Amino acid sequence: MYIEEKVGKRNPFRVPEGYFEQFTAQMMEQIPETAPKQKPRAKSIWLRPVFYAAASVCALLISATVWLALPSEQPSASPMQAQTVQQDESDTYLDEAADYMMLDNHEIYSLLADN
Repeated sequence: MYIEEKVGKRNPFRVPEGYFEQFTAQMMEQIPETAPKQKPRAKSIWLRPVFYAAASVCALLISATVWLALPSEQPSASPMQAQTVQQDESDTYLDEAADYMMLDNHEIYSLLADN
């Protein structure tokens, strides 16, 4: 409202006399007579299946890389299972040692009784 009080409601913008009569002529002078011709773009419809196949192979390789890079989750063994595994390993070790020394059960019992 402040601007209306200072300037009023008159339009301060004016078009010069004869501007639109000469406008068309001036514009036509500025446009070049021959426009540069653009080559028609060749349609490469036959290449689309090749691009689709390449994109599919890339997606397959990326997903396989990601899948192989992820750590595999193995269930953790409970303490009872760990103890059983440890006993099995020690039994296997004793069996292998007895086979190596060619001891039979009777000799093993006598060795254990001496200690």
